[in-house]
Amino acid sequence: MKTILAIIGICAITVSCTSPKQEEFKPWQFQKTIALSNVNPIGIALKGDELWLSDGDHNRVVNINNKGQLLQTIPNFDRPMHIDASPTALYIPQYGSDTIAILTQKDKSDLTLPLRLDAPAGISVYNDEIAIADFYNNNIHYFNNNQWISFGTEGHANGEFYYPTDVQITATQIWVADAYNHRVQVFDKQGGFVKAIAYNQGINAATGIYVSVQDVFVTDFENNRILIFNHQGELQQELKKAIHKPTDMIIKNDTLYTLNYRNGTLNTYTKAL
Repeated sequence: MKTILAIIGICAITVSCTSPKQEEFKPWQFQKTIALSNVNPIGIALKGDELWLSDGDHNRVVNINNKGQLLQTIPNFDRPMHIDASPTALYIPQYGSDTIAILTQKDKSDLTLPLRLDAPAGISVYNDEIAIADFYNNNIHYFNNNQWISFGTEGHANGEFYYPTDVQITATQIWVADAYNHRVQVFDKQGGFVKAIAYNQGINAATGIYVSVQDVFVTDFENNRILIFNHQGELQQELKKAIHKPTDMIIKNDTLYTLNYRNGTLNTYTKAL
């Protein structure tokens, strides 16, 4: 018996020594607020090394540098919302015209869809996959590089939505900012419900989401804050300084950029050492 227990003990030590440890969370530290030139930003995307913003109030998308200066302005969109990018194109949900615009270096076109949108509010592009948050239809449309599937309906139970506003695809899952259910929902790529997070944090409107390798960022629009969770849904940090009606965020070169819709600014943060 002692021999068996000794072997079990050695195995346990071996497993604990070789099991990967979860990386310790390091809080984000506020750097500065950058004023934008007459831009009320809703969405942010990284196209290669370029930062792009959607300016829904002025029906345009703009390319900015790290100082917030406008490098390029593309007009004539219809209420562009939470955008995303591939290395060669911007994908722009047009809330007003119920379409998805694709902007490349050469031209502008509409994404061909086998379905009818009603106020698309967010889009995510991951390799050859696409997901769209369909605001008034209260569902998510997902293209798996083979076919489109749709999941969700209006409601408050798990797997139901109450005005989804943003979406992000990761390697194995689809994350949804379920705005007026005040939470984030996570699904597998067959549309099956996996879990809900952030539902117990008093969020007023979960309007934007960004999922990094380690963290999940959620904008709490009406409460002027951004909540940061790990992938298991445990709250790690709350950002409140200089945040005014936040809508979206992204990480570029270890810098976190967050958008302030209300006063037309963006904030930058870096990780604590």
